[in-house]
Amino acid sequence: MSTHHNPALGYRPEIDGLRTLAVLPVILFHAGFSAFSGGFVGVDVFFVISGYLITSIIIAELQAGKFSVITFYERRARRIMPSLFVVMFTCLPLAWLWLNPLEFKFFAKSLVAVPTFSSNILFWRESGYFDVTSELKPLLHTWTLAVEEQYYLLFPLLLMACWRLGRARLLGLLAVLAIASLTLAEHGATRQSSAVFYLLSGRAWELLTGSFIAFYFAWRPRAHHGTGPLHQIATLMGLALIAYAVFAFDSITPFPGLHALVPTLGAALIILFANDRTWVGRLLSTRPFVIIGLISYSAYLWHQPIFAFARDGILMEPSPSAMLGLSALSLVLAWLSWRFVEQFFRRKNTVSRKQVFTAGAFGSLLFMALGLTGYANNGFANRFDVGPTALEDFAYTQIRVPCDKNYKGDGWSIDFCRFGAARADVTPDVAVFGDSHAEVLLPAFDASAKAVGKTVVHIGLAGCPPLLGVDVARGNHEPGVCPALAQREYDYVKANGIRKVILVSRWTLYTDGEYDKAQKADYFLVSDSQRQLGKAASRQVFEQGLARTLQAYAALGTQLIIVEQVPQQQVDAKNLYYRLARGTHLDHAQSLARIDELSVPLDKHEQLQRFSRHLMEADSGQSKATLLSLDSLFCRQTTCLIGDDQPWYMDNNHLNARGAALAVNVIDEVLQR
Repeated sequence: MSTHHNPALGYRPEIDGLRTLAVLPVILFHAGFSAFSGGFVGVDVFFVISGYLITSIIIAELQAGKFSVITFYERRARRIMPSLFVVMFTCLPLAWLWLNPLEFKFFAKSLVAVPTFSSNILFWRESGYFDVTSELKPLLHTWTLAVEEQYYLLFPLLLMACWRLGRARLLGLLAVLAIASLTLAEHGATRQSSAVFYLLSGRAWELLTGSFIAFYFAWRPRAHHGTGPLHQIATLMGLALIAYAVFAFDSITPFPGLHALVPTLGAALIILFANDRTWVGRLLSTRPFVIIGLISYSAYLWHQPIFAFARDGILMEPSPSAMLGLSALSLVLAWLSWRFVEQFFRRKNTVSRKQVFTAGAFGSLLFMALGLTGYANNGFANRFDVGPTALEDFAYTQIRVPCDKNYKGDGWSIDFCRFGAARADVTPDVAVFGDSHAEVLLPAFDASAKAVGKTVVHIGLAGCPPLLGVDVARGNHEPGVCPALAQREYDYVKANGIRKVILVSRWTLYTDGEYDKAQKADYFLVSDSQRQLGKAASRQVFEQGLARTLQAYAALGTQLIIVEQVPQQQVDAKNLYYRLARGTHLDHAQSLARIDELSVPLDKHEQLQRFSRHLMEADSGQSKATLLSLDSLFCRQTTCLIGDDQPWYMDNNHLNARGAALAVNVIDEVLQR
């Protein structure tokens, strides 16, 4: 996407048309249109195009004996930095106005990472359970630029160093690298690793695919006017492969392993065989395709910030018509960037090499300084007149910290932690197991246990339901951690003769996901006997795991209590309360009305819970478990509130300390029962 044609190659309008086939699916995928569920593959098409064009330029200059590293990086700087910096600069005031402190802190880190072309590493490291939602990160899409620039930092140097080895040896070396990269990508994709998605190691083979095409044409010139059956069939097949990936792939598809071969080979076939006499070549050379292709780089740059700030600005997901309008807006801004920014900086007689490098260095240092300042100041929380609402309202509980001093973050080394009376010489009265929803309730369990003289033991991991024999497809842990943890929980109860076990979890995360969205593939449930991904399969594993868990604890004579999930909200509490803190035009009554308006309706909450509660209520009716609902603490008539004057949630589903405190009296009754 960030590579333009070089006159030495001869202009191929169908390549610009191919860019259109890449950028539009990406935009519509990020806009949330389910028909384009595989639109993310447009990035793979871009990688092939980039590898082909840039390698063609390098080979031509190496063959002519005039390749210059400085000139090469000058071309990259002219192409990438001007529009990128304009988009980043535009993001600054919007981020200042709309992003809450945590989001702004993440944004500040990206301001440092983008100019240094390390944002792919940053966003890979930020892909954890509690990080800011990807849809709200304005510069998330720059990870692809980082992958490209890391490739082009190394690739020209490799070609220069190995050029004298000869064509066969050089291509053999590149083939080994490509196979190794694809193998790593497939291994990571099957293990659902985000590393191979974001990092160069899992993407290099796609860029190398384009490079191999460049080598092929360098020694066997392209047939500019081929019209034989091979050209027609190959280009039609290439178009079909890209279309299939765009419309058939989705978040369940293991990626970017062997599945990524589909769009990659599709792009390669079109580059190899398309010309002005093939049907596909003529289609891609039409004016609409070419125009969008010409502005595709700027369109790619603009769309994500527009979508992210729109979602953040109205606090909820915009309507499909609004997202379609924002998609059109990204194309309008893209044309303006292409016309007045990209074109201007490409003119060497207008902007010299020295000016390009000077402006690039100054802009990079400026954004890095701004980013470091924003990060050091914790997102400038003083932008908001927070009053009683402070950062602590949205901080994850630290109650387990003393027990986790030796925790290595790998899931296997987590240990049991005692609360309440916490006497080491007595058997705990109650065990609390679960995911992060259990952990945020620990302050309430601790306070209740101290009040009644009981000892509570806890163990759990975010994203791990406390069900025997159940694993999470991707999540944020290694495969096998969740079922191993559930087994450790059971073994602990059995070994210590604990008579009361309380299970707490965000149950619907694994059966239904979010409101009005497709369930995240990250949290589909799987088991040894059921590895298929999908909502129906996940529900089946959930039902079997729940039955297995109830039966196992019943055999021990243990009383099992299941805490039903607290109401999941439609908006993030941080966004709502910080926005209200800036809404000085709202009085107290208006603020409460706004809170009530954006809190989740009771019927919507109950609809999300319907499947999991139906199973649990059936088990409760058979005395296999006791259900504990917290709905009465948060729900009023037709609405389940996110808070009152102060928030009860730290995000859209986890209670904060104040929200957990509301449950103390209910937990008192459970511990004393």
